[in-house]
Amino acid sequence: MRRMAPRWPDRYNVRVSRLTHLPYKYLVAIVFIFGLFMDLMDTTVVNVAIPTLSREFHASTSAVEWTVTGYLLSLAVFIPAAGFFSDRFGTKRIFLIAMAIFVAGSAACGLAQSIPQLVAFRFVQGIGGGMMTPVGTAMLSREFPGAERAKASAIIAVPVVLAPTLGPVIGGYLTEYVSWRWIFYINLPVGVAGILFGLSVLEEHKEAYAQNRIDVLGLVTGSAGAAATLYAISQAGAEGWGSTSVVGFGLAGVALLAAFTLIELRVRYPVLDLRLLKRWFFASSNLMMMPAFGAFGGFILVLTLFLQELRGYSPLQAGLIQGPSAIGTAISLPLASRIYASVGPRRMLLGGFALAALSLLPFLAIDADTPVWIIVVLLVMRGLPFAFAVVAAQTLMFGPIESEKQGPASSIYSTLRQIAASFGVALIITILIDRTKSHGGGAGVTTAAAQHAAVLGYHDAFFACFALFLIPLAVAYFIDDRKAAEALSRRTPPPIEAAEVVAGGG
Repeated sequence: MRRMAPRWPDRYNVRVSRLTHLPYKYLVAIVFIFGLFMDLMDTTVVNVAIPTLSREFHASTSAVEWTVTGYLLSLAVFIPAAGFFSDRFGTKRIFLIAMAIFVAGSAACGLAQSIPQLVAFRFVQGIGGGMMTPVGTAMLSREFPGAERAKASAIIAVPVVLAPTLGPVIGGYLTEYVSWRWIFYINLPVGVAGILFGLSVLEEHKEAYAQNRIDVLGLVTGSAGAAATLYAISQAGAEGWGSTSVVGFGLAGVALLAAFTLIELRVRYPVLDLRLLKRWFFASSNLMMMPAFGAFGGFILVLTLFLQELRGYSPLQAGLIQGPSAIGTAISLPLASRIYASVGPRRMLLGGFALAALSLLPFLAIDADTPVWIIVVLLVMRGLPFAFAVVAAQTLMFGPIESEKQGPASSIYSTLRQIAASFGVALIITILIDRTKSHGGGAGVTTAAAQHAAVLGYHDAFFACFALFLIPLAVAYFIDDRKAAEALSRRTPPPIEAAEVVAGGG
């Protein structure tokens, strides 16, 4: 069993790979980005292809939407246990197996000849995606301990922020000019390259706690509870929050998650160590990021609908309009990781969340006649501040967590993030539909009146995204910079001399 109790030089990433002569932590980051970018982009890239898939297979939109829902459910089933299994069987082994499953699932999706086949293969994709994200996050967190976590947070934020934005662009182009099958085939070269690179550079890592008996009851209740909850949320936007299936699956999910919580708090070796939520910085960071990701996911979908349904742009055109928002993020990400130590988390969180919220208010003034360049400028401005909050929150979330708890911590975060993003989308879509109707939209109204009602409905949905950002802003007010520095310093190793650095690098 390798690296069960690493020396400080090992843990603090001063090792240098003989193969590449790069610090090991950056090799881990490269492999991680391969996996996470594919996983996150696949949550949005299929959305723009739904009308095409409906025509191709002569299926209803509701049937085709299961290609999205099935993927999300698979993620929910496999995310909770991913950290535990990687700590038990090895992070390198589980991460690369997950990536291989994802690539195989992508190839099968591209070859699908019917909607049931495509849904089944998307579920296979989700198995790999559900394991890749938490395992990769844990690997990265172990290699960037303490205050160094700000660098890792900036790395994680790259795919987290850019993939959902670039997904519609890539998906729109491939669907419109190549073939819908290539929205899946494109994962093959990226995934194969990531697997080969990971095989060459990654080191195996296991944790002692995970070698004990597997908490089967916790595994079953946690996975089933997350899946039922996510299914209810994903159906709420279309069926309404009061529908029988939404209420039934929602209550079942809550009951299963409650049972899971009781089990995990009592067993000696839990699948997810929920006791981590008793730690202020871990709990508060999750509490800040959940509404933020909900608002982020809801905004992207509502803006896509605004551009395509109200403005009449094609999927590719809508994607290209949204693409420049990545420019703002690309500018702010490296800056955020550099200034964390001098500015401190509280000011970065307050400033990042406040500006992210304020950047949404101008969207309350756009309508069917707003020049496209104004929308593009607003999107670039919107992409600037959010990275500062993400880097600070994730540094506080994982930086103080000891190495052996990184797997469970990343699984908790990934599960909550997925549920929050799905909840945000369902909530914002429900608000859009209900408010459009309340403004006089729907059947039997004139075109001009319907368009005006739709614009007002979109404005209400954008305002709801703004309101969600007020929750993390309120939590950020109670972050104490001094206590944060103390918590991070507990995972910062003692100084290492140059001779020790060479020795640690092997």
